Amino acid sequence: MVDKIVFAVFAAALLSTVAVYLILREKLGSRNKRVRQRLSELSTEHDVEEDVIYPILRDYKLSTIPFLDRILNKFRIFQNLQQLIDQAGIPMKAGVLVLAMLCLGGLVFILVSNISNIFLLSLAAAFLVGSLPYYYVRWKKGKRKEEFEAFLPEAIDLMANALKSGFSLESALSMVAREIPDPVGIEFGVAFEEQNLGVPLPEALANMARRVESNELSLMTTALVIHKKTGGNLAEILERIGNTIRQRFRLEREIKTHSAHGKLSAIILILLPIFLAVAIFILRPDYVKVLWVEKIGRYLLVTAIIMQLMGIWIIRRIVNIRV
Repeated sequence: MVDKIVFAVFAAALLSTVAVYLILREKLGSRNKRVRQRLSELSTEHDVEEDVIYPILRDYKLSTIPFLDRILNKFRIFQNLQQLIDQAGIPMKAGVLVLAMLCLGGLVFILVSNISNIFLLSLAAAFLVGSLPYYYVRWKKGKRKEEFEAFLPEAIDLMANALKSGFSLESALSMVAREIPDPVGIEFGVAFEEQNLGVPLPEALANMARRVESNELSLMTTALVIHKKTGGNLAEILERIGNTIRQRFRLEREIKTHSAHGKLSAIILILLPIFLAVAIFILRPDYVKVLWVEKIGRYLLVTAIIMQLMGIWIIRRIVNIRV
């Protein structure tokens, strides 16, 4: 028993250290320090607003470790994971996220297996906790998308006013990149720099829409591409698109207000069985141990988990109303 405890503590410390190192490596690495130092020097030397550096260089590596990079590039799922990380605006490689998830999952598996000695329970806990970094990246992506869409109507109005003043579409993109805060400014800046370096404007706009994955942005880029081919009063079109996006946001806010009660009820229904099981386990552990000691108890526990997951899926389908 002592050997198991010593091994569990050692493995937990090792995996925790590796996970923290992998996550913080991108921010605290010497290479990034040199880059940030160089950018700060350039910003102090040049006080002109036009001297803005946008990340237009494409890095197709999924890991800085060559062996791991070759393995990850063989699977499409890891390429999609890297795309998700880029859309979240996190300076991290997919390999770092995968290794962090494996280390965190392995840590939880070792701890739970030494406490309960139940393989399925340890595996389920490792899967749930190990997937937390992935869901954090998804949350960051949604947060960044909300911030982008919040400033998008202002960017469209700025482009429309610039076109009315006689500026070209490319100059309007540059004005949005300088005047609108991030993430709108940096995404429009990347699109402007891409077309400035020879990429066709429709392709640069399509790349921006693919990076953000916003329906409102897709509506704007589609209008710009169609106008590029057919012509017309682009300023008036952009004004109508901006008004349409504002009305859509207003409708979404109304739907969120009316569905808030349902979402709160769903959260209570999901968490109530978990808290009740934990409370019974603390007060009378013998009642709950039957679920993993007896064979029928394990069947009931698996059935309860499956029904809980089905309930979460059904409630999400009912409450989440897409506009």
